[in-house]
Amino acid sequence: MSVESSCVRLDEGRWNPKNREILEKLIEKYRDTNSYAVFDWDNTSIQGDTQLNLFIYQIENLVCKLNPQKFNEVIRKNIPTTDFEERYKNLDGEILNVTKLANDIYKDYTFLYENYISSKKLSLKEIRDTEEFKDFRAKMHCLHNALPGNFSSELACLWEFYLLSGMTKDEVKILAKESNDAKLGEAIGNVIVESSRVLTGEAGIVRGIYDNGLRIRPEMANLYHELKRNGIDVYIISASMQELIEVFATDKSYGYNLDAENIYAMKLKSTTDNILLDEYNYDIPFTQKEGKSETINKFIRSKYNGRGPILVAGDAVGDESMLTEFEDTEVLLILKREGKLDNLVNDKRALIQFRNLKTGLLDPKNY
Repeated sequence: MSVESSCVRLDEGRWNPKNREILEKLIEKYRDTNSYAVFDWDNTSIQGDTQLNLFIYQIENLVCKLNPQKFNEVIRKNIPTTDFEERYKNLDGEILNVTKLANDIYKDYTFLYENYISSKKLSLKEIRDTEEFKDFRAKMHCLHNALPGNFSSELACLWEFYLLSGMTKDEVKILAKESNDAKLGEAIGNVIVESSRVLTGEAGIVRGIYDNGLRIRPEMANLYHELKRNGIDVYIISASMQELIEVFATDKSYGYNLDAENIYAMKLKSTTDNILLDEYNYDIPFTQKEGKSETINKFIRSKYNGRGPILVAGDAVGDESMLTEFEDTEVLLILKREGKLDNLVNDKRALIQFRNLKTGLLDPKNY
């Protein structure tokens, strides 16, 4: 074996130097020992949220296969009709609920469907200039913001996924590529949108906010390549949809070059023609929180004589279970976000890797 092939060396990049050193030693220790590492995707492997940015792209470009009646059903599915918490109000101070927002969204969508989605009577630029589009965009984001703050994270996730129902798996993958490419080229940060002051409807005038933009993390891609080069398998477990993560993690244009069979993410049920349904496939765990550890236990550990991962990486509470569940885990790589996973900062196994909020790039400093 040549010196070059036997030497573990991560690119310096923007790693905190101590973190890079520990990761190199870990790889050296476990090279060719039938070991594996597990990573989250959104805000860990990349900067930003793949699923959220697809949702943003769907709204901006009105990409949907649902007719108005089915869309109306999907945007209300499983959501209690009780009023939201006090902080979820319109600009006049009135408390909102799903009925008020969904009734307005349905009217807007019917207009958008008839004039663009199904017929292209208007161009995309023309439809974006309409009051209906302005109202639709803001109220969709307002409802999207309210769901996790009022109901379960599972309900909020599924609501987002169901908007892709009616598409084939291949159509979703094509859409994911378009969305990724667009959002990689846009500014990152919060965007605020306001609904129509003409078409106030039942919900009144509302504002929605979303965290726009994606960035590739070359240091993470290099880490994956170096793990694989040294015989350590790399797995992704994500709370975004399977089709989206497969595109980002395996398409060579993004540089991660991972194996599709090592990706575990959310899956909807589908027809025999691979058309996605507005139903979750509970044959696999819900890959969030404890579902991530369950996925490791159910599908991965048996390949490694029952051992847990040597390295786990994540950024938020949805990753905490898999970060702390396994005694075999020697290193916890935490891509630190403000107010997230603070309880793990003092774990002796934890490597805290900060990021630059303005650029999305890793930050080598140790704050």
